[in-house]
Amino acid sequence: MNARLPSLVAALALTAGAVAPAQGATLLTGVIEDVDAQTIEMPSLPGGWQRRIEWMVEEGSEVAANDVVVRLDPGTLIAEEEKARTDLEKQRFTAARGIDELKLEVLDAEQEQAQAVSNVALAELDAVIPADTIPRLDYERYQLALETAQQALARAEKDLANQRAALADQERQAALEVAQAERNYARIRDALAATEIRAEKPGFMIYASNPFTGRKIFPGDTLYAGLQIASIASREDLQVRLWIHEADFLEVTQGQRLEVAADAQGIPPFEAVIRWRSSQAVAREEWSDSGYFEAYAEPGDSLPAAIMPGMSVLAVADTSGDL
Repeated sequence: MNARLPSLVAALALTAGAVAPAQGATLLTGVIEDVDAQTIEMPSLPGGWQRRIEWMVEEGSEVAANDVVVRLDPGTLIAEEEKARTDLEKQRFTAARGIDELKLEVLDAEQEQAQAVSNVALAELDAVIPADTIPRLDYERYQLALETAQQALARAEKDLANQRAALADQERQAALEVAQAERNYARIRDALAATEIRAEKPGFMIYASNPFTGRKIFPGDTLYAGLQIASIASREDLQVRLWIHEADFLEVTQGQRLEVAADAQGIPPFEAVIRWRSSQAVAREEWSDSGYFEAYAEPGDSLPAAIMPGMSVLAVADTSGDL
């Protein structure tokens, strides 16, 4: 057996005895994947770059669309949501009260303006009397009364315009402040809702691996935002993801046929064809100090019904032309 490959190869070889490395063959480790699997990542939520996984549906469980599959520790989000909701209600009340107060002032100003219009109309009745028909003192008094009423009307109209402008400004300002409070509440509410992650499609729950430790992610782990937590996969569009040791890179090419066996007993091997191979190696420190290239293989029509996403596999790539 190729000593460069990780110890997983040896375990798989014992389980999948039907796949034996012949001379001129290269062993590859891999995993069955759903091409259209739902990837579940740690969301970026207010309060920190990390968050603890509180609960996850058991790995391998079959889930339906909209099922809750992951719950995250909400931390302070519950208290923040309550505060944001209280702040929003308070902001709405304050805005409504301020607007109502100004509406009353506008109503008072409208009444003052209406009274001023009436006063002008009454003063005009006296002011239009010809000067030669009444005593001069009465005529001048009527003219002064009209001028005074007109000035009072001008002041009332200006005051009304100012009150209406103040009301419009208050309504705009209140709308902005309420909208800001609504956005803040929606942000916290959505963040709290995001601590419950739901399945977007039916399938099987598969836990991801922590890229820093190489081990499976489980409830209780604390992860950075953006790291994959799990995936939900089905058998509708399967592929085989493989890792090629850097020393075997030139021996494995696109279009090459593979014989693949799963790590579960009783499942017959099946054929697959490499459809893509990376050109840059990545480190897998949990395996060795060497570099590994990724490749994707498409299963043939002989794919056993028992093959499921998440299964580890051992593949034999024929490098002699005899596979």
